[in-house]
Amino acid sequence: MNTAPEQAGPVPPFRHHLRQALGKGRNPLGRTIDRSRSRALVLAVLGIGLAVLGSAGAAAADFAVVRHQASVTAARLHQVQAVVLTPAQREADTGAGRRRYEADAVWVYPTGQRTTGSVPVPGGTAPGSTIGIWVDDAGRSVASPLGSAAIAAKAACLGLFLLGGLGVLVVTGLGIRLDVLDRRADQAWQHSWALLEPVWSGRASRDNRAG
Repeated sequence: MNTAPEQAGPVPPFRHHLRQALGKGRNPLGRTIDRSRSRALVLAVLGIGLAVLGSAGAAAADFAVVRHQASVTAARLHQVQAVVLTPAQREADTGAGRRRYEADAVWVYPTGQRTTGSVPVPGGTAPGSTIGIWVDDAGRSVASPLGSAAIAAKAACLGLFLLGGLGVLVVTGLGIRLDVLDRRADQAWQHSWALLEPVWSGRASRDNRAG
């Protein structure tokens, strides 16, 4: 019983361009400019891959450095309880539609030292409420140390920023290269057409007979 040979399925675009870039394409009509175009596309894909790896590495390094800095800072800070003395007042917008509120509060740190100052509080905090704040060794109110979520978000933003910048460079370079190749292809086509059109249209024969 004869069986028909299996037909090969369509070649994925990237594999096609990779073969053509390496000079292994099966199309005998493949032009040098087509291979150059495939090389440009393959290099762009590799560039994007390297950009992803580089951005991920930069984000991971930033996360490690900032987390170490935050742990060193947190070791010198102390969380104490403060009693709110005044109603919460809006100070300024912190971005993304969030409002910042502050109020006067009193706390004791170091032991026996009573300190009064303005501290950040949730909106609507009433006088007499007790809130947790961070202070340094001298008892001054300071910003809370960064948590893991904030550090991860910062590192992710850095990685995305780098990836976006590198991606723009790769895409721009690819666009410039393809534009150059398109202009070369157009010039080559015009040159070939100038040579072949008289023969194809028969105009060359007519001109020879007329001559």
